[in-house]
Amino acid sequence: MKKLQDSAKNAAPVKTVVPPAPKKEPAVKKATAKKPMGKIPSIAEQQAKPQYKVADLPTDPEDWHEKPVARGVAGRPLDETPALVGAKRAQVKCDINVDSLAYWNDPAGKRDLDFKSPFGLSKEQYISFTPDPGGWNNVRMSMEILFVLAAITNRTLVLPPKEPLYLLNKDTAARHRGFADFFPLDNPNFPVKIMNMQDFLNLPAQQALLDEKGSTERQSILNAADHCDRRKGSSASCVPIYEFLAEVGHNPELSSVSDCVIFDADALQDPESPSTEGKALAETYCGEKRRVTYWNHEDHSQHDHLHLPAQIKQFRLLTHFYNMLYFSDPKVGNYFKRFVRDYLHYNDVIYCAAGKIVKAVQKEAMALGFSLDAEGGGGYSSMHVRRGDLQYKKVKIPAKEWYDNTKEVWQDKEILYLATDERNKTFFDDLAVHYEVRFLDDYWDLAGLSGLDPNYMGMIDTIVASRARAFAGTWFSTFSGYINRLRGYHGMSMKDSWYSFLPKKTAVHEWEIVKHSAYAFEWPDGWVGIDSDTFPERDKF
Repeated sequence: MKKLQDSAKNAAPVKTVVPPAPKKEPAVKKATAKKPMGKIPSIAEQQAKPQYKVADLPTDPEDWHEKPVARGVAGRPLDETPALVGAKRAQVKCDINVDSLAYWNDPAGKRDLDFKSPFGLSKEQYISFTPDPGGWNNVRMSMEILFVLAAITNRTLVLPPKEPLYLLNKDTAARHRGFADFFPLDNPNFPVKIMNMQDFLNLPAQQALLDEKGSTERQSILNAADHCDRRKGSSASCVPIYEFLAEVGHNPELSSVSDCVIFDADALQDPESPSTEGKALAETYCGEKRRVTYWNHEDHSQHDHLHLPAQIKQFRLLTHFYNMLYFSDPKVGNYFKRFVRDYLHYNDVIYCAAGKIVKAVQKEAMALGFSLDAEGGGGYSSMHVRRGDLQYKKVKIPAKEWYDNTKEVWQDKEILYLATDERNKTFFDDLAVHYEVRFLDDYWDLAGLSGLDPNYMGMIDTIVASRARAFAGTWFSTFSGYINRLRGYHGMSMKDSWYSFLPKKTAVHEWEIVKHSAYAFEWPDGWVGIDSDTFPERDKF
């Protein structure tokens, strides 16, 4: 690979060949979300539900975004958070005010806006990758690691072509999706430079490498630059372009299972001589089953193009970014945790729809005598009941077990919002005989869900569930784990989160040091105290 790159640099100038216009997807009408239709009326469907209009909903005060940026147990006093000087709470662009749903800051503090990573070089360098092959939250976890790596190393992140994502297949008319469809990557303050695949392939160095290919192979690569399919026989197959990237980019061979990556200023020059803090970090967090990898110039920075093939089993990045990437200087490490919080959140269209549902559930709850918390959350409680293709069969329990295992968590007459992929609502009858239960499609018309990308529905469910007073999730589900992280960002205590699987019911009620690769749940390392310049105490979460 290096030989190819060197030969490209020393070769005589070549004319820039502009790739042909990207192959467009068929001009078909984009699908919209369809309201699920039940065949047998369930107890839940027979429960009386208020029919609100948007004008009936309570809204947040217009000056909500002027509140102090410290949130609940995750926050710290302003004199302990110099990075937040100049920061303000973000606002959600919506036809009603739902700003209390924004857990991120926009703008970020002045220090963050001016931040320069000590681990990047001044020259132009790139990171490309292939998405994780799993479900959406696995894809998101892997994506977070890659965005953080790009930010740490000051590299331009090359986004992969749009492709059909596993289980995000609700839109049969336009199947291909990219990360910009879900996240506001066009934020003018976004700290990472981003480039699409077409522009990357049009760089002189990449054109020179493409010119070494035969015309058929070269064309198959260019055909896939805008969007591709994982089927090898497709006319726009992802295979040729991903094979090309693997050939010309340097693979650092990172794996979430086997690597504990430490960023330490001393080790950057000599990985054999990390600082005392770096060694202590490795001792504390890496455990016995992961190799300690100190990021350094010799092994990593010298390569202008890094490529991480995260779709390959031995190179998957199936963990949380804070469980794989560590910093001996907490001031630097906390910056990257804020980066994920403040920039890698779902877009305003998703949050606006979710906000209307939250406000509707809360309006009904307040009529029953329930109140909201200081951050605008609560009033109702929630569950995430994962069914579908969940491979861990022992945690797929019937509704009666959900009731038996969690009944003491819920308050009398409290509304339970059920985020779920189970479309047969009779499954929930053993819950509905005890509680008023609500589902996403109860608010279909109110939130205008029919006009949205149908792949947004699970993300909206995530947000609504995250604003509940108490929450019970499905163990092993990264969907449930992400709900807990969002709750943490809002400053909600993990003591109000549970799991329906009895052996892990109170798993998040203790904040333990995790020394192995983990994805079954999330823990406060990712959100508590991240606005300060020190490692957090583990006494308040």
